[in-house]
Amino acid sequence: MRSLNSVLVCEGPSDEWFLPVLLQRATHQLCLEHFPGGVDVGDVRVLAVDHQRPDDIARAVARESGAYDVLLYHHDGFPQRTAAAKVDEVRRAIVEAGSTELFVPVVPVVETEAWVLADPDALARVLSVPVARVRELLPRQPKQVEQQADPKELLRLVMRSLVRRHRRARPDGDSMERYFSELAEIIDLDRLRDVPAFADWWKSMAEALIRLGFRYG
Repeated sequence: MRSLNSVLVCEGPSDEWFLPVLLQRATHQLCLEHFPGGVDVGDVRVLAVDHQRPDDIARAVARESGAYDVLLYHHDGFPQRTAAAKVDEVRRAIVEAGSTELFVPVVPVVETEAWVLADPDALARVLSVPVARVRELLPRQPKQVEQQADPKELLRLVMRSLVRRHRRARPDGDSMERYFSELAEIIDLDRLRDVPAFADWWKSMAEALIRLGFRYG
């Protein structure tokens, strides 16, 4: 059995709670479906570095050389041109620093919260609110979440209109970010794969595994 280890550079605390768990689950599922022979997918480890500073990222990556196979670089996808330019800048910086590990961007359209909107059932379960009410507020199809101008505000709307109405507040507070790690554990990966930006990541990750010598079956 081969092992696969990834590290992640991401934007903020909510992304740190959500993306490592989600991307580890997704990579594990990807390997089960397409790479026979068994792959031990390790936990995705977050690098403590500013995602906006390519030189700092390159130095952090250099210190980790040999300890991972894939660098996952997260940057929210809005504005699109700026996001694409930053991804390319970071890619160049780590190559110029001599990194040989593979680079896979994680670029949700607008922001990571759009991916959370793709699964109303998971959101309702984590928030302990009626799923029918959540579905009324969220897009019907996963691919439609990328059409939301402000996914974070839509999540706040769900919180404001449902959580306080249908149950007592949690003792640790009801900030949306507190639920992200729980959502990452149960969000439906098949629904996420209908979200174009997540599908792009899935394809890029599969290509990275092929380049690493994993046999695609």
